[in-house]
Amino acid sequence: MKRARSRQGFTLVEVLIAMALFALIGVAGFTLLDGVLRTQGATETRLSRLAEIQRAMLVISTDLNQVTGSLAGSGAALALQKTDLSGAVVNVQYDLTGDRLTRTLSGAAGARTQILLEDVGSVRWTFHRRHGDWLDTWPQPAPPVAIPAPVAAPGAPPAPSAISQGITAIGLDLVMAGLDGQAGATLRRVVSIPLMEDQSAPPPPPPT
Repeated sequence: MKRARSRQGFTLVEVLIAMALFALIGVAGFTLLDGVLRTQGATETRLSRLAEIQRAMLVISTDLNQVTGSLAGSGAALALQKTDLSGAVVNVQYDLTGDRLTRTLSGAAGARTQILLEDVGSVRWTFHRRHGDWLDTWPQPAPPVAIPAPVAAPGAPPAPSAISQGITAIGLDLVMAGLDGQAGATLRRVVSIPLMEDQSAPPPPPPT
C-alpha cells in the first residue's frame, strides 16, 4: 500500500521572491503607463499650442492683406487701417502687453481688445520697402531740411498711404516661451502686401 504523498507549501524564500517579481512587474507597468500618459499630454499640449499660433497668424495675415490706409509700427507695436466687409474703416492696433500679444479693433462701433497669444517673450515688427531693405520702424523719420516742406493746398489729394510709399512686405518675429521645450524659440512670419504705385511720384510723360 502506497503512502500518501504529503503536501508541501511554498517556503518563505519562494514567497518573498514571488512578491519581489510581482512588485517589479507592477513598477515596470506603472512606469510604462506613466510614460505613455506623459507623452500623450505633451503631444496634446503641443498640438493645442500650434493651433493657437496658426489661428493668430491667420488673423494677422488677414489684417495685413486688407490694409487700405495708414500703417505705422516700431518694436512690438503695429497700427494699421483696413476696410471691413461693410466698407467702414477699422483701426487695428497690435501690442505686447506683459506676455500677451493683443489685438485692438476700434471703429464706429467702439473698441474691443482680444488676446491672440499668451506666453510670448518678445515681438518685433519689420518692414520691407520696394527696392530697399528691411526696416525696424515705419514710416521712417523725415530727414532734416533747411526749407520747410510746403503745406498742401485745400482740395489737394491725400498723402500717399503706407502701401503706396513702397512697402512690399511686413515681417513678424515672435519669441515663444517654452515652445518645443526650449525657452526662446523664435517664429518668423512674412506677409506680402499688395503693392500700389507710389502716388507721390510724378506721372510719366505722355507718349510722343
